[in-house]
This record gives sequence, C-alpha cells and structure tokens, in this order.
Amino acid sequence: MPARLPLAAQRLVIVTGKGGVGKSAVTAALARALAGAGRRVLAVEVAHGGLGPLLGFDGLKATPRLVAPRLQAATLEPDDALADFVHGVFRFGMFARRLLESTSFQVLAAAAPGLPEFLVLHRLLGWVEERHLGRRAYDVVLVDAPASGHSLPLLAAPRTLGTFARIGPVAQVLRRVDELLGDATRTLVCLVTTPEELAVRETIELHGELVGRLGLPVAPPIVNALPPRRFGPDDEAALARLEGAAAGHPWVLAARHQVEHRRRALAQVATLRRALRTPVIRLPFLFAGPEAAGGVARLASDLAAAATRAA
Repeated sequence: MPARLPLAAQRLVIVTGKGGVGKSAVTAALARALAGAGRRVLAVEVAHGGLGPLLGFDGLKATPRLVAPRLQAATLEPDDALADFVHGVFRFGMFARRLLESTSFQVLAAAAPGLPEFLVLHRLLGWVEERHLGRRAYDVVLVDAPASGHSLPLLAAPRTLGTFARIGPVAQVLRRVDELLGDATRTLVCLVTTPEELAVRETIELHGELVGRLGLPVAPPIVNALPPRRFGPDDEAALARLEGAAAGHPWVLAARHQVEHRRRALAQVATLRRALRTPVIRLPFLFAGPEAAGGVARLASDLAAAATRAA
C-alpha cells in the first residue's frame, strides 16, 4: 500500500535526513505542493544551503521574501536569531544594542552549550505564531533542517536545555517550543532518505530517537531518488539468455546494471519498511537533477498526491 503524507493543518513541518539525500529538494517540492494547495508557506533553510536556487531565488535573507504566489522563503542563522532574542527580552533597544556589542557577552554566547539550537527554535516559534492584523502570517512554516546529526540536538533542545533553564524567558520559550514540537496537530517531522544502505540505516536510527526518545510526530519516510523500473519480467528473462551469448556487450552490461541497481534499491526500501513497520513515500530518481527545469515540479506533484491520498 502506498504511504500517505499526513499533512492536514500542521503549522510546522521539519525536513531532515542524512547529508546528500536531497532534503533541500524535498523541502522545495513540499513548499511548492503546499502553496499549490492554497496554503501560505514560509520555507526556511537553517544556515545557508541550496534551498533558494531550488525555489528559483538566489540569495535568501533573514527577512522572508516572496518567491512565488503564497510562498515566501528565508534563511536562518543563529547569529541573526541571537539579536532577535535579545531585542525581544529587553524592551529598550539601547540596552539590547549595548549587550550585543559587548565582547564579554559575545564570548559567553559563543561558548554556551545549546544556545544555537535554542535560538533557531525561538525564531521558528516566532514565525509560527506571527500574526498580521489579527491573521496568521503563514499557514505553515516549512524547515529545511540540518543533516540528521545536527537535527537531533536541535529537536531535543527543549528537553536538554529545559533541565537547566527552569524559570525566566528562556524557560518559557522552551516550554512553548516543546509543546509545539510534540503536538501532532501542529507539527510533523519528515525524514528523507535514499535507497542506499548507509542512508537507510541512519534513517532507522533517527526515527527511533525522534519517536522513541523524544515522542515527536514523524511522517512515513520519504525515499528519494528511487531508480526507475526499465525492464519487466519478460525483459529480464531475455537479458539472462543474452548474457550467455554476449556477456561482455556494453548494452547487456548496461541493462544488467539497471536491473541490479533497482533490485538493491528495492531491497533497502523493504528493509526500511520492515524496521519502521510503515509504507514509504517514493520519489523518482531525476537524471538531470531537481535543479533542472521541471525537476522540483515533478517531485511536488508526487508529494501532493501523497498528501491527498486517502488514508
């Protein structure tokens, strides 16, 4: 059974996965799909990455900007988020500016464990809760999060930092973020992988941490870059016969490579399904890459179909 992407009324969608699996392409495609469904989307890349070009807009800034109808995009750097937080705590701008200009404060901020993760979450919370004239500024904030090794500390930050900050503005923010992340009606974490052994193994481990240890709402995994099926059973039988007569022919070798490549990929998909006990969402391998014309649109179409598929 094909998996369903449970995107209903979530306000925060976080996309992560092993480095190199195409999570930025999936984020861009999800942004297009959600905007195409009529939702006002803010797509955010955490630290400068490749999201902007995939959305057709180079040079994203900290301030959201319109890149398509119903779609805005921004980049989020912890240094910029620190200034936002300090200005939010101090009502007088003069005090905030003097603190940010203090060398001692800069050294302390650079050494504080968990501060970058807290600042990123604080800024995301601000965008989720932002309102203009009494109306939500964005229906959904879609995050191109760091690779899984950095995303796990980010998503665990409300729990780990909450043991140290129990009172004050930091504790209040951590409680609100923790409530947001754990609420399946408002948040969804999407794990992206490719059908390769290392990527699948890391996805299984990350899923266990997010669901088992942190209790976060996680979508069925998205398997990106699945090789196409080029040969049916009759073709493979004919290929087996050809291998006896022309084993070294380049066309026969190329065909055998295609068959074996897809077989290994499907074996990894099966491993993922067994480990997580869920169907997966499959996205095709794009020979020209998602950055080519129509690439993101193709992925967006498949993701939109998964999001509207009957349960």
